Amino acid sequence: MVVVQVSVLAKISGNVNADEVVGTRITLKKMYSSSGEVLPFVSARAIKHAIRDAFKERGFDIDPFVEDPEAAETLRLRDTGNPEKFVDNDLFGYMVTTGRGEPARRRQAPIALSYLKALRDTPIKAEFAARFPREGEKEKNPVPFEIEVAEFVGKLNCLIYDNIGKFSAEELVEKEGKELGKDEREKRLRAFLEIFLAPSYVLPKRTNSLNIPEYIVALIALSKTPAPIYQYLDFDFSKSMPDVDKLEKLITREDIKRIVYKYLIIDYIGNLPEIKGLEKISVADAISEIIKFIL
Repeated sequence: MVVVQVSVLAKISGNVNADEVVGTRITLKKMYSSSGEVLPFVSARAIKHAIRDAFKERGFDIDPFVEDPEAAETLRLRDTGNPEKFVDNDLFGYMVTTGRGEPARRRQAPIALSYLKALRDTPIKAEFAARFPREGEKEKNPVPFEIEVAEFVGKLNCLIYDNIGKFSAEELVEKEGKELGKDEREKRLRAFLEIFLAPSYVLPKRTNSLNIPEYIVALIALSKTPAPIYQYLDFDFSKSMPDVDKLEKLITREDIKRIVYKYLIIDYIGNLPEIKGLEKISVADAISEIIKFIL
């Protein structure tokens, strides 16, 4: 087994991933640290939704979900569970429920994504707005409401296993293990990397503006097994650039050296100094290196 780990620093602005509506206020998804910091975030589910849309625009088949009217309300919509046909079933996994008391058929995702969560305590502001009646409507007065917005630098982590396009017997209806051809496996992996690393996906559930993450830097590790690299990618807000000291500490950790074959880094902004042991690389070259390593 081999794995690829990617950690991305990105800037997010606005109300990208709206949460519940409280009164007339559209709130922003956020969590709270143990020290009381307010950390807005974009959920992994929302990011996968955006990537699925990007796959669809490229002509890939996306799982439309299956509706079972006889199932309980919470189980009515479920995954199709056809990874040979649907690229998202292959890359992001699925769970097909077969009824109460029956074991589900599931696939562990070859590609796992984290929250895109703010690195530091972030002020949340309220943007005031109003919905105005359109011509011909009886209601003449505008309806005021508020939208919570924030601007933050956050981190998004990704873990890619080498079983893309490989399916065990337990994952398929036919109960027979299968593997897609190398060309199809490469096509799917390349498409994901082009969408994810560019980035070329539009975050969903936006309430007031178009939003594509503004990537700052991406740290990539090609390794035997998952390694504790994510904690070493941080942002130095006093210098408005990635934290170089932490990256240098990562390169010198002997225990991680035994796991990681190679480090790569994509400098989207162009202000990261050279770090010994950390190879700067373009997005296109990074995609080629990852595909060669995984396949």
